[in-house]
Amino acid sequence: MKKHKVRRDKKLYHPTFTPFQKGYIKVQRAVSFICALLGVIILSPVFLLLCGWIIVDSGFPVFFIQKRVAKSKPDGTYTYFPIYKFRTMYTDTPKDMPTHMLKNPDAFITKAGKFLRKTSLDELPQLFNVIKGDMNLIGPRPALYNQEDLLAERDKYGANFIRPGITGLAQVMGRDELPIDVKARYDGIYTQYVGPVADIYCFFRTIGAVLTSEGVVEGGTGAMEGHKEKLMIITNHSYMLYQFRRELIEKLQERYEIVLSMPFVGHEDDFQNMGCRCIETKIDRRGINPVTDFKLLQFYNRIITEEKPDKVITYSIKPNIYAGLICGHRKIPYYANVQGLGTAFQKELLAKFVGILYKTAFRKVNAVFFENEGNAQEFINRKLVSEDKIVVLNGAGINLEHYMYTPISSRQKNGKGEVSEDRKIHFLYLGRIMKEKGIDELFTAMRRLHDEYGDRVVLDIVGFFEDEYKNAVEKLVEDGIAVFHGFQEETRPYYVMADCVVLPSWHEGMSNVLLEGSAIGRPVITSDIPGCREAVEDGKTGYLCEVKNAEMLFEKMKLMADKSTEEIEEMGRCARKRMEELFDKKKVVEQTAAIISGK
Repeated sequence: MKKHKVRRDKKLYHPTFTPFQKGYIKVQRAVSFICALLGVIILSPVFLLLCGWIIVDSGFPVFFIQKRVAKSKPDGTYTYFPIYKFRTMYTDTPKDMPTHMLKNPDAFITKAGKFLRKTSLDELPQLFNVIKGDMNLIGPRPALYNQEDLLAERDKYGANFIRPGITGLAQVMGRDELPIDVKARYDGIYTQYVGPVADIYCFFRTIGAVLTSEGVVEGGTGAMEGHKEKLMIITNHSYMLYQFRRELIEKLQERYEIVLSMPFVGHEDDFQNMGCRCIETKIDRRGINPVTDFKLLQFYNRIITEEKPDKVITYSIKPNIYAGLICGHRKIPYYANVQGLGTAFQKELLAKFVGILYKTAFRKVNAVFFENEGNAQEFINRKLVSEDKIVVLNGAGINLEHYMYTPISSRQKNGKGEVSEDRKIHFLYLGRIMKEKGIDELFTAMRRLHDEYGDRVVLDIVGFFEDEYKNAVEKLVEDGIAVFHGFQEETRPYYVMADCVVLPSWHEGMSNVLLEGSAIGRPVITSDIPGCREAVEDGKTGYLCEVKNAEMLFEKMKLMADKSTEEIEEMGRCARKRMEELFDKKKVVEQTAAIISGK
């Protein structure tokens, strides 16, 4: 087989074929036409059968038509033609997007389409393209008009200057599994050695590839970095995962295919739109029931077995323990997140039992992320995890661009543009309305504060009930002490409206409420406990008070109520600065992703 010469002109390689190759290209075209025509006639019953199946499966249209690049002109400009395929995807799939660029291609493929794509029968209508002269049976696979990366790579080898084919060398050497630069290189080799030997080789390799579905990867590489590993994230709350880990997941998507196992309680559609595949998982978040917990363990075993993830990340106690046990048994690398100790460590007998489960689950863990030093030390003291596997993060971090600094004075001005001196002092509680968040202490302190300051102070409550506090909240509202706003998806306006954020919680991993409020520029009053004290510089960005101490909480809130707007605003500026220095989400995401990726 003779090798033709190439010359470079305007950064493009233009193939110059030998006389034999020029003659063969004409013969190749004639053979392609005859074979395609015979193929259409012989396979017409198959055409009709597949058309009927597609209609029954997903309706009309039967065919999918897409703009593809034909043979380039001598000056290097591209020409185009409509390629014909059997439709394998739903009609709402982005039309001009290569399959490899879809974040979750499986979600778009029909039931019939899965079979057609696996067997390559979806390509049969391209016999009409061959008859028309758009394509040959064998040649470089025609690129989409907007696949600039592939076209640019092919230009280096002159592979865009010959007629494209239904199959080609790149198709039989790896197909979807090949990075773009490798695909282009194989197309260049075919162009360079075009002739009967190359075509015979491609023909018989194509038969083998079709029979074995070799190289068919939905959402294939399409990029030079190759395949993405599969990363499964297991958690107990879809809403919380989206609110606080969305940026991390977006970062991990650069390297991994993401599968989420979680109860569907909000934002599952948003995750799917991001390209994540979601598995609905039922979890009793707070209860301990041997039957339901054993079912959860079985469920994790089944999905981990079926999905075969390369790595697993877990959030919260039950995923940490039960999914951790499965990952350890199956030797799957996994990374646990202890977001707080919760009620499990409030009673010593329960703490010992849970500790045994944690210790067993964490024997083979790759890393355990904690959100504060206190919780990490608790696990070290109880010997639940090896110290060298502990990583302490500054919580989930705070998105400083989303929670923008907003001075109090910017929204508390009278009609003359002056700060009103008779304004109300707004204390904000945001979160679950439950005993362990210090709600009893807060309500007691607020009543005393209202007795002393009257209508000059008000408590804004934003959240939902987890304990029986509905009547107590309604009474506060009736007495003019509080305003209940209910659960709010968008919380920023309430931080802006506030003068001070109050969270007298009994235990926290790292309070996102304190981080969000501080980022917007509001001082905070909170418990002197791990997960809260880290967010506050006592006396400078807010106040710390003894946990479960309503008297001290009242005194700290009274100190805040006596401050001027300027003094409160100065504390808020310091709070914002602290967030910028220590809690920038970008830094936390980079640190976390680097550890998970093994960098």
